[in-house]
Parts: sequence; structure tokens; C-alpha cells
Amino acid sequence: MMKYSVAMYLFGDSQPETWRDDLSKKEAEEMARTWAKENPNNQVFISWSRKSDGQKGYLNPDGNHAITGKAW
Repeated sequence: MMKYSVAMYLFGDSQPETWRDDLSKKEAEEMARTWAKENPNNQVFISWSRKSDGQKGYLNPDGNHAITGKAW
């Protein structure tokens, strides 16, 4: 089972301004859309991790799971 995290960064910063962990896919997508809409000068990313095999990556706005993340 995959768990998702949402993080919001100020442009150019490497540390997130705010984040939420341990979300379902649906919760993460809703949060990312809301944060991105309310904070157009920031970048919002959804990351995921799968405990069973240690895989990690991003859930991008196009709905694809990938190794490279794209801001919402």
C-alpha cells in the first residue's frame, strides 16, 4: 500500500514551507490542488512511498507516478 505526502515550497527553497504526511492518494490530490490554487507563488509536490519494496517517487498532476516530480 502506498502512502502519500504533500509538500509546499517557496520558489528556490530546498526545504518545504509546510507539509502533510501519511495521506491517501485522494487526500493528497485534493490537498495539492487546494494549496496550489491558494498559493500560486509556491510549488506543491506529492511524493509517495511503498513500504513493501522501498520504492519512492512522485505523483504528478497528469496522474502518473514517476521518479521525477512536477509541481501542481
